[in-house]
Parts: sequence; C-alpha cells; structure tokens
Amino acid sequence: MKTVLRSRLLVEDRALRRCLRQLSAMCARQTRMTGEELQQARQRVQEEVAWFRHSVRVATQSQRRCVAETERFRQQQQALRAQLDEVPAQIERLRGSLEESRSRKRHKIAYDEIAAEANRRPTRARLAAEIAEINAEIEQLRQEEAAHEEVVGSLRAQYLAVAAELARLADMSKSALNAQDLGIYLGGDGDGDGDGDGDGDGHAEKPDSDEKQQALPGGASPAQPGDPLATPGDGALEAGEDGEDGEGEEGECAGEDEEGELLS
Repeated sequence: MKTVLRSRLLVEDRALRRCLRQLSAMCARQTRMTGEELQQARQRVQEEVAWFRHSVRVATQSQRRCVAETERFRQQQQALRAQLDEVPAQIERLRGSLEESRSRKRHKIAYDEIAAEANRRPTRARLAAEIAEINAEIEQLRQEEAAHEEVVGSLRAQYLAVAAELARLADMSKSALNAQDLGIYLGGDGDGDGDGDGDGDGHAEKPDSDEKQQALPGGASPAQPGDPLATPGDGALEAGEDGEDGEGEEGECAGEDEEGELLS
C-alpha cells in the first residue's frame, strides 16, 4: 500500500528539467535567434511548464485522494482489529455450535437406532392385548385353582371320614377277635376240668376233640354250651374279619397314596 501511495504522489521531474534546459538555451541564444525562433522556443518552454503544472495538479489530486483512502484504510484497519478481537469469542461460539451439532447428531443416531428397535418390537396395542389375554388366563387359572382346592378339601374330608371309619372297623374287629379268643380260652378250661374228673374214656376222646379243633377254619374250637359267641360261623367270621382288617389297611394305604397325589 505504501508503494502505491508513493507512486501516486511521485511527480516526474523530467518535464521540469527539459523546461529548464530549453529556457537556458533560449536565454543563451536569444541575441542570435530571430523573432520566429524565439517565439517557437518560448512556446516549447510554455508547453513544458504546462505539462509540469499538469503533473503537479495531478499529484495534488492524488494526494487528496490518498488522504481519503488513508482514512478509509485506517477505518478498515480498526474494523479488522475489532474483528480480530472478536475472533476468539467467535471461535468459542463456533466450538459450542460444533459440540451442539455433534450432540444432536449423536442423539439423532441414537433415536434412529431406538426407533428401528421399536419398529421391530410389537406395538403398544398388541402388547396391551397380550397383557389382557395373560391376565384373563391368570384369572382362569386362579378360578381353576380355587375349584381344585375345593375338590381337594372335599376329598380330604372324605379321606378323613373313610380313615376314621376304617379305624373304627379295625377297632371293632380287634374287639371281636379278643372276645372270641377269650371265649375259646374259657371253653378250653371247661373241657380240661371235665376230662380230669372223668374216667379213661374221656382221656381217649381228647385227641379227637383236638383233631376237630385243628380241622376247624382258623384253628377255632367247636362250639361249647353256654358260650354266646361260640356259633358255628365263628371261624368263618374270624377269617372274614381278618380279611376285612387287611383290606382296611390296604384301603387306608391306597387312600393315603391318593391323597398324596391330589395334594401334589
């Protein structure tokens, strides 16, 4: 810029030197020159002076323009300095904008990924329908469980009643067997006393009575007079009661197994 201004303000002195040379030559030859030659020399000197004046006028105008340009350049320089002072703040703002843009880009990428995953998932209405269906199935299972509990309670009560009845029957069977054994024992004592008081025939018939006693079912002795329980079907009754007792125990075991299966 300084070079441009210097070139604009620089005035060529060649025209002034030519003018001085011509003026010196004209002054030196003035006495030997004719009027016409003198007039021509004077005209050339005036032309050189006019040209130099024009050059000075141009240089003056250039100076004025340069002053205005210098002021404008000074203002531009101040504006540039102000802009340079604002550059760090602009850099910080741009850095913040860059971080915000990057954050938005990351959020958009994450949102797109979530949206793609959500599109692969079932819709809200479908999930609500599935949840309602599952709740209905749960309610149905609860009702079935309640009904099952009622059935299990009823079967448990029946099992307890059957077990109590079987226990009662077992007790009755044991009581009957004990009474029958007591009657047999008492009948055996009477026969022994009669045999001891009798003669030799009674001793001879004792083995026959033992054989009859062994021949009876269940090892029962023949009916004795005065024995209320010694009836002809006592042996069969005892065998039947034993069978009922066994069946009762088997039924009780089977009932326990059935209860275990129901409770499980």
